[in-house]
Amino acid sequence: MKTTIKKLGISAAAAAMLFTTSANAGSVGGFGGALEVTQDLQWAADIGDRAISYSKQLQQYATQVMQYQQQIQQYVNQFQSYKMMLQNIGQLPEAQWRQFQNSVLQLKRAVEFGQSVSYTAANFDQKFRNTFKGFDQYLQQAQGGNLNFTNEYKNMYQSTKDTVQGALKSLKLQEQDLQSDEAVMAALQQQSQSAVGQLSAVQAANQIALHQTTQMKKLQKTIMTQANLQAEWIAHQNDQEAARQAQISAMHSDPIEESGQELPGF
Repeated sequence: MKTTIKKLGISAAAAAMLFTTSANAGSVGGFGGALEVTQDLQWAADIGDRAISYSKQLQQYATQVMQYQQQIQQYVNQFQSYKMMLQNIGQLPEAQWRQFQNSVLQLKRAVEFGQSVSYTAANFDQKFRNTFKGFDQYLQQAQGGNLNFTNEYKNMYQSTKDTVQGALKSLKLQEQDLQSDEAVMAALQQQSQSAVGQLSAVQAANQIALHQTTQMKKLQKTIMTQANLQAEWIAHQNDQEAARQAQISAMHSDPIEESGQELPGF
């Protein structure tokens, strides 16, 4: 899709069209009575700005996710090289083990970031659907079927959670242990006492990293699809309102007055 952020510039009039019904239907969001026209336009403009803000933020997240994915791929390469070293020399030297520990902490933060972005993007999706009531129907026609971004993010979140839990079992860790850097480092230190322990730790980290490279790619693609479809929707509503305003202007124009001519007998 080629919609750009610039095309997202929804006018106050277009936003007002979208929200006029609810704005004039009595109490809105705890405010009694119908909104005045100026208030209505400002409120609509604020919502339009919020939609633009959502899309910009989603695109920023997509860029960050891509950067994390590239970083995690480096961890995959590193962990696999450590597995080869363990097979060849039996146990990692202290310098390599410290490097591995630092990489695990960075991987931990990457996982946390991915989970946080999934939650935030799902929240944006819910807010957008609640604000723009016709968006669901638009999604049903998009890409040949109904898209439910909230469910997509929930599935990705759960998939990561299950993978992390499975990998941690071999280290006798629980998911909540990942919330503490100290707990992770203590567990890794215990694993470092033997070649078998080191191999278990490297394999667990590699399993999580491999899963995250796939998940980050999927997350980045989903976020961009969401941002683009929201942008398309706003642009579509803006175009509809522009056409409607042009039609109203044409209906109210006076061709006789504009030409400067007068009818006979006047």
